[in-house]
Amino acid sequence: MNSDFLRLCISVLGRFLPLLLICLIGSELLAQIPSIDSFNQTWIDAHTRHNGWQGVTNFVLVSCLLASLGAPRQFIAFLSGYAFGFTEGVIYSTFAITLSCLLTTLVSRFYAKPVVMHFFPNKVMDLNRFLTNQVFLKTMIVRLLPVGNNLITNITAGVSTIKIWPFVMGSMFGYVPQMAIFALMGKGVVVQSYWKIILSVVILAISSLLSLYVYKKFKADKYLNTSVNPQSSLHLSPSNGHKQ
Repeated sequence: MNSDFLRLCISVLGRFLPLLLICLIGSELLAQIPSIDSFNQTWIDAHTRHNGWQGVTNFVLVSCLLASLGAPRQFIAFLSGYAFGFTEGVIYSTFAITLSCLLTTLVSRFYAKPVVMHFFPNKVMDLNRFLTNQVFLKTMIVRLLPVGNNLITNITAGVSTIKIWPFVMGSMFGYVPQMAIFALMGKGVVVQSYWKIILSVVILAISSLLSLYVYKKFKADKYLNTSVNPQSSLHLSPSNGHKQ
């Protein structure tokens, strides 16, 4: 009996101690980072630009945490381009968003499954069915779409049965086009280069058209339909989680 109780205690501690540490570290970091409204060019000028690797670290950590709270990845890419220029801006913003994707997916998989399944059962099932095969390629398709909720996709992927690493790597490569577009736009603001801003808008339009083509090619799949129209997957009855 004592041996069984000891094993149970070790199992509970092994499961919830990491969550406790995440909460403690997260609360400390949240006390230090700016709000989404304050994460702007003024903050970038004060804490990131011309601050070397300390500035890069500040940007990546803050961007990762804010993205995990729902900050748009396009906004983070824009500020990254403003802070570091086009090439480094794409690299740092993509790394931050990918890290956020990994952390959110892991936390969701190990600690949030009951809650997520209660609120988003249809979306979890749709994503799981869509990504059952060719996880890497299909995740890239999802990320290339200029619509949808990045945070909800990460959370629902975490509680599904898909493999995490192909999902994260597919996300990383799928993020790059939009990160590049908005980093170029941010760089254009710094140097007051109107042609760079115009070019980024043109590329964004082309990217959106290509994404629309991809969507039409796969629109028979229910998950892509609910990604474009996320409200269709959220009309859930409070009792059984099915559509009304």
